[in-house]
Amino acid sequence: MAKTVLSGFSGRRPLLLAGVLTLLLFLLALLIVAAPAAHPAAASPIPGSPLDAYDKQVPYDMGVHKLARVAAIIAYVLMVATVGLGVVLRLRFMQQAVNRATFYGAHMTLALSAMIFGGIHGLTFLYQPVWKIDTARLIVPFSGGLQRIPVGFGILGTELAIAVACAVWLQRRLGYRRWLRVHQFAYAAFGLIWLHVFLVHPEPRHVNLVSVGIGAGAVTVLLAFLVRLLPSRSRLRQRAFPGRTEAAE
Repeated sequence: MAKTVLSGFSGRRPLLLAGVLTLLLFLLALLIVAAPAAHPAAASPIPGSPLDAYDKQVPYDMGVHKLARVAAIIAYVLMVATVGLGVVLRLRFMQQAVNRATFYGAHMTLALSAMIFGGIHGLTFLYQPVWKIDTARLIVPFSGGLQRIPVGFGILGTELAIAVACAVWLQRRLGYRRWLRVHQFAYAAFGLIWLHVFLVHPEPRHVNLVSVGIGAGAVTVLLAFLVRLLPSRSRLRQRAFPGRTEAAE
């Protein structure tokens, strides 16, 4: 039985790698937050904020700002829903209630919608001169501009999510198991995007409705990650007694 448990965890190395990467990124975020600021918080406005644009005598479009905020919130909610529905796809008792193809279609639709709204969120910053972001900096992570590290986390996480989504077209060539290992890096993509949300603006680090929602989403994804990480009893039984499981099915 011990060998069966070890084999269950050895097959989840990419998932463990994604989890370790997410944990390291979380610790990095804590270090960045705990580190002393380069300028007094009371004297300098938040980089890229309307007050920062006012101090620099740069025009700032509040309509674009609201669009970016709404798109970011919708994208975050859709990401959490995508991860949650992905775990539901793996639960057998849910598959008995609803057709698997229905769950799969909803999962893909939510993922595509999350990336669309995430793309809209990023494109809005091209129209805010104070951010100094052009097309190249919007594509290449950590390439410069205001809040280079937090923005880079968001860009890198979005691109990793797009790569994971595009791997669907390689599923037949990779095989289901290899493709599933690649697909599990979506957890690392969420971790990077969460760091972007947590670091780019002080609002998520204070107690308010937005921070509660962001925290609830992060806890939901963490629980989903643990559900996927720990092998179920049925899978352990299937590895221990493959012939008996096949006969029962």
